[in-house]
Amino acid sequence: MLKIERKFKLFFVLFLLALVGYTQQNKVTVTGELKKWHKVTLNLEGDFLVEKDTVNPFLNYRLNVIFKSKNKVYIVPGFYAADGNAAETSATKGNVWRAHFMPDEEGEWSYEVLFKKGENIALSSDIHAGKSVGFHGVKGHFIITSGVKVKTGFRAKGRLQYANKRYLQYTETQEPFIKGAAVTPKNFLAYYEFNNTLASRKYALHAPDWKNTDPVWQNNKGKNMIGFLNYLASNKMNSIYFEMLNLVQEDTEVYPWVNVNNPYRLDCSKLDQWEIVFDHMDKLGIMLDIELHVTHLKAKQKLYYRELIARFSHHLGMTWNIVQEDELNDGYTAGQDVATYVKETDPYKSAIVLHSTKKLNDDTDIYLTPALGHRNVDGVALQVENATDVNSLTSGWIKSGGNYNKPWVVKASYKTEVSMNKIADGYNIARAKVLWGHLMSGGAGIDWCSGGNNLDLENLRTQEAIINQTKQALNFFNKHIPLKDMVANNTLTDNPKDYVLTQKNKVYAIYLPEYKKTKLNLRGNTGTFSVSWYNPKQGGSLQVGRVKTLKGGKFISIGKPPTVKGDWVALIKNIDSKIDEAIPSTINNTIVLQALKDFKVDTTSAAVYYKERKRGTLAIRANKKNQRNKLALAKTKFQGETGYYHAVLQTLAENDGESTYKIYTNESELKTVKNPAVADGFKETKLSLGIIFLKKNGILKIGSKAATNGKIPEHEGTAWSRGRWRSLTLTPVNLNFKKQLKTAMPFKEVNGKVQIEAEFYHYNTNNKSPRAFYKVNKDINAPFFSFKNYTKNASANGYIIALPDTRVTHKDELIRGENFFQVPGTGGIVSYKVKINNPGRYYVWVKALSTGAEDNGLHVGINGTWPKSGQRIQLCKGKRKWTWSSAQRVPKNHCGTPNTIYLDVKTAGEHIVSFSMREDGFKLDQFILVKDENFTPL
Repeated sequence: MLKIERKFKLFFVLFLLALVGYTQQNKVTVTGELKKWHKVTLNLEGDFLVEKDTVNPFLNYRLNVIFKSKNKVYIVPGFYAADGNAAETSATKGNVWRAHFMPDEEGEWSYEVLFKKGENIALSSDIHAGKSVGFHGVKGHFIITSGVKVKTGFRAKGRLQYANKRYLQYTETQEPFIKGAAVTPKNFLAYYEFNNTLASRKYALHAPDWKNTDPVWQNNKGKNMIGFLNYLASNKMNSIYFEMLNLVQEDTEVYPWVNVNNPYRLDCSKLDQWEIVFDHMDKLGIMLDIELHVTHLKAKQKLYYRELIARFSHHLGMTWNIVQEDELNDGYTAGQDVATYVKETDPYKSAIVLHSTKKLNDDTDIYLTPALGHRNVDGVALQVENATDVNSLTSGWIKSGGNYNKPWVVKASYKTEVSMNKIADGYNIARAKVLWGHLMSGGAGIDWCSGGNNLDLENLRTQEAIINQTKQALNFFNKHIPLKDMVANNTLTDNPKDYVLTQKNKVYAIYLPEYKKTKLNLRGNTGTFSVSWYNPKQGGSLQVGRVKTLKGGKFISIGKPPTVKGDWVALIKNIDSKIDEAIPSTINNTIVLQALKDFKVDTTSAAVYYKERKRGTLAIRANKKNQRNKLALAKTKFQGETGYYHAVLQTLAENDGESTYKIYTNESELKTVKNPAVADGFKETKLSLGIIFLKKNGILKIGSKAATNGKIPEHEGTAWSRGRWRSLTLTPVNLNFKKQLKTAMPFKEVNGKVQIEAEFYHYNTNNKSPRAFYKVNKDINAPFFSFKNYTKNASANGYIIALPDTRVTHKDELIRGENFFQVPGTGGIVSYKVKINNPGRYYVWVKALSTGAEDNGLHVGINGTWPKSGQRIQLCKGKRKWTWSSAQRVPKNHCGTPNTIYLDVKTAGEHIVSFSMREDGFKLDQFILVKDENFTPL
């Protein structure tokens, strides 16, 4: 009897366990096609909730799902989905939660659900914060297959992503993507058949463009909008720029909430209907260029961004377009703050661009310049009002991004006449100056905007002319040139009106807005070049002109196009099969130091590297707690020549933590950098260390720390990155600026003295650092300028300042190589050509202004050298007023002794005097070079 009772109890326990397991498994279903680049959706059943519940389901609950494969981990935000079918039922209540996932890898994927409850828990970035409720902890797995091979849409080429290049590229094929967008209404989503949308957009004339196999909702709704998209795709347009809310416009038709006045309650049915449209855009290969208006990151903004990311970030073609112009009082960095929040929340790390102001300046835009080099800002969408500025503005911002070792994707939007069908035959400003001017500068694509109210546009057929022009341009760039290898260089011809893209000695594309005899500089090139022509207005096949081939090595005419009427593109290609052998290597002088081969592990450091031969890296055993968040070091004796080098560290970024890296020379710390947040398990990453100075036989050290971002559970804690790095690349840099200043008129020394206004520099460079000098005058403040303007008492009412200024007080973090440059020549530099008639020793006086202890240091050098006598100019006295100093900071006297800063000029003639940053925020008005040791400025 006892045995029977025990057996019954055991059976009952097993039954209960099975029932619990069965119930838990019933709480989650996986839907969608289980194929690569196809949306997979997790549907989870929990407590019954209402959109307007007292306990807000959007704010006080938070769903995250961790998806893992063998190689990758994604932490995907989820969302409340009412009854799970709200697009059809218009439900405002239900018990379904949902997470969309877009697998990018075949094979087995597992998932783990994190479901939390708490006051404002949705705003917390800590995925473990809050009380675990409902289906928290549910786990499962599914198998992803390759799927059917398709020829169109993103499924054929993969997700669009920023790849540290000036074009977005498809992850599957690595092809560059050029945006082509017709005039479409920014309030595209103000469509009358969406729930809770008081709108007049009907797109009725596009009803015939809908197909029987296309989606609809609630029986027959959505046909016109889907037809609108079909028309775009049939004409090869691949993007739409639109708003998710337009409260800043005259109307308030587009918003994601149940009520325009309640930003904490989302409209589940409307957002599900948007998702049907976005799914169709994915299928057609149309990128979602989503406008996000910026204010400071408060609760409602964070919830808004998180909800958009949770519901829509899985789409394969995505760009987050951050618009700052409507919130002028939120500061210059508001857009960067939003970019950081969005990038860190978005599991797929889609591209983020900043939308420029309407009053765009070529190099000093107060919103864009501070973001150069920012790890979470990938580019800019330029608003250009003057067609003649498009080429120079695009190339200027491409160059600026490159200077900060973070190439920017540069798009452009241009307003033109309401009726785009009025494009005349032959020369046309919209086609020549805007479309081709932008693309020939290396631009990433065009948005056309109507000069009238483009919110009213409903019939795309009124835009056929400009759509066709854009299509012909995209055809040329996608079919005929190796786009990602081309660079703009308009100086290669003698035609001042043309635009030139080139891959030197291989391909030259030359756009002629109107025919003019044009010569191309092929000096230094070898081989025979074919010449063909493309008609940018009519498109079609390449055509042949009178000259069919050119010989390299000459400055030579490219010949005439098939007709001399209208605009043409010359395509000139090297047809010599041995051409690659004739191109000299551009990296002969570059030094590559391998972590495993060239560095020795320092076994005395707080953490100790091990050699990970499989990946070719040094790494930290982060599974051991005593190795976490501690610095591991490896060292080598530098065998290269003494001098300046641009240093790039190749690391493996990991999705479980963002490791930091430090570089030292002879025990002095030069620079600290950090890996970006990534979704992939191991992503090869290049981190710029800027310009560094190395001495032959000096000791070079590289260190890193293991880190955790707290997002990936592992054992009883979270997973940690291992501070992996593979190599250090060192490219020699010549800091002698004589070539750049060849045509500059020199300042002249007279009777042993020359006095120069700082703002009249001949050359200015950030020197591959995150700081540069900027001019300030009485009318215009420099970018980042958020403090007092000191031009009133400055000579000539102007000065220069080292910006951005992030270390204002001693409490602010000192970051070597970013806001503090101990080694001269490694930060931003300004240079002046000076003609010296009387060689000898010249004492250097600077007129500067300091507001504290952290903006009073500078270096001075001559002809690309930085003698010890010119290092550490110090300004101690006369705070907050213009003061002269010629003192050098030394260990025993931080304020220094007057007349101890000097340069020795050995020969008469022209010389280059340069000032290099030591501390950001330094303000320089004038400087004097004088032979008299006892001289004191008045």
